[in-house]
Amino acid sequence: MDNWTIKHQRWLKDNGITNEDKKILKEMTVKEIKDNFYQDLEFGTAGIRGIRGLGTGRINKYLIHSVTQGYCDYLIEKIPNVKKMGVAIAYDTRHMSKEFAYEAAKVFSGSGIKVYMYDRIRSTPELSFAIRELKTAGGLVLTASHNPPEYNGYKVYNHHGCQLSTQETNEMTEKIKKNASFAKVELDENIKNIELIQNQLEDIYIEKVKKLSMNKFNKDLKIVYTPLFGVGLKPVKRIFDEVGAKYFLVEEQSQPDGDFPTAKKPNPEELEALQRIIEEGHKVGGDILLATDPDADRLGVMVLVNEEYLYITGNQVGALLIDYILKSKKNLKGNSHVITSIVTSDFGAKIASSYGVNTLRTFTGFKNLGKKMNEVIEDGGRVSFVYEESIGYLAEDFIRDKDGISACFLIAELAGYLKQQGKTLIDQLDSLYELHGYYQEKQISYVIPGIEGIVKIQGIMKDLRDNGPGEFEDSLKLNSLTDYIETTLDGENTDLLYYKFTDNSWVAVRPSGTEPKLKLYINVVGNNKQNAFRKIDMIESWFKKRVSNWL
Repeated sequence: MDNWTIKHQRWLKDNGITNEDKKILKEMTVKEIKDNFYQDLEFGTAGIRGIRGLGTGRINKYLIHSVTQGYCDYLIEKIPNVKKMGVAIAYDTRHMSKEFAYEAAKVFSGSGIKVYMYDRIRSTPELSFAIRELKTAGGLVLTASHNPPEYNGYKVYNHHGCQLSTQETNEMTEKIKKNASFAKVELDENIKNIELIQNQLEDIYIEKVKKLSMNKFNKDLKIVYTPLFGVGLKPVKRIFDEVGAKYFLVEEQSQPDGDFPTAKKPNPEELEALQRIIEEGHKVGGDILLATDPDADRLGVMVLVNEEYLYITGNQVGALLIDYILKSKKNLKGNSHVITSIVTSDFGAKIASSYGVNTLRTFTGFKNLGKKMNEVIEDGGRVSFVYEESIGYLAEDFIRDKDGISACFLIAELAGYLKQQGKTLIDQLDSLYELHGYYQEKQISYVIPGIEGIVKIQGIMKDLRDNGPGEFEDSLKLNSLTDYIETTLDGENTDLLYYKFTDNSWVAVRPSGTEPKLKLYINVVGNNKQNAFRKIDMIESWFKKRVSNWL
């Protein structure tokens, strides 16, 4: 009997599953059983994410119950006064986020743990803020971030307000595995231990964000903003109102809607999701376009140049903000740090170095970046900026997760500051390239859905490991190849191959931790843009030839 059939049969026999859901399980086709039970959802780079539905490979209330019970058991073992400290919960606009949040609250309350629940949709950065401000033992947010509408997810946090590290999630997973039946989960249907968080925390958070300001806000800058049907509207609108910004909304994308009707992939990293804001920008003459994803932890940026909107990548926004922030700070040398991921461009690090600021690198995901940030601060150091190429930025030290809201405010302030000088963000980027080198990049995502996709991605990574890099063009010379399955970073391993060339260009390959994708990160530095783009083409051509049999 296939593994997925065995798991399907277990669900049919589990007394914790309702008769109504057992009826749905019985009516599943063989293909549906395989699709829904082939794998067990696991913690990736940002919690657990999956398509909504019944099965071990889907997000559903039974998974929420089981994972939350494991989290309760983990917290009770680790933190003696967890029941009094409590946990914080937030949820976004996705279908079932609110319902899943209350299902989790039933489990916490059933274990005697107090629950602080936001009274309405809130952002992921505000959840991290709530944990730190309320001094809870941890927390979680129900969101699938920028994934398509059929997804939902579950991000778990520790008492620092940081997503659980790999070690912490491994320990928590051992607790989850001990729950043999959904019927054994302790549920308090009335949620006696709940207190709703209203506007007071958001008031404090927004005041702290505004204090990050380094220059008077230019009220002549025309901003166009979309929350992509998510939670960013209220906090971003409020900040812009309070600083007197001139902004326009993409009205049809401003109301919460888990279907994301005009942005089926609500990812502000992809131009497909930005078509409506581009149209609105041309309509109102916007100088800068800003888009947060549905849980408002990521930010996409576009700038008007010669009547065309140009997208600024995460690496470029990070570099711009590093320069802007460090330029305004004093006494940086020796005690201040920028923290970034191993697949982020060297451009920001080069800029930071020019200010005497060191750059620390760790694995992808703010579970790793936030952990590194906390270690630096606890060791007496300062953190000036944290970011990664996937449009996640953190300019403050009062939370431990990426924050699209504060990034939205700061990049708009910088754009306005530059406009007063007759410049755009693109002009500023060109100035930084002139000073520090022409760092250019290209990220390619190979989307391979379904069970076949999982097998194919695993096969590509194995093939690259077993059979080497293959042949390069004469001018492309490999200096080193690091396999982070074998080599540790900060005491951990991950599924990542890192190719470094003799001219300091590099390419990294890894499976996505949140989506059915194989990700290729190409980063080069050239004498000029043309030289850099030629290097990118060479590296892309090499990789496509190397894996052509798989794609």
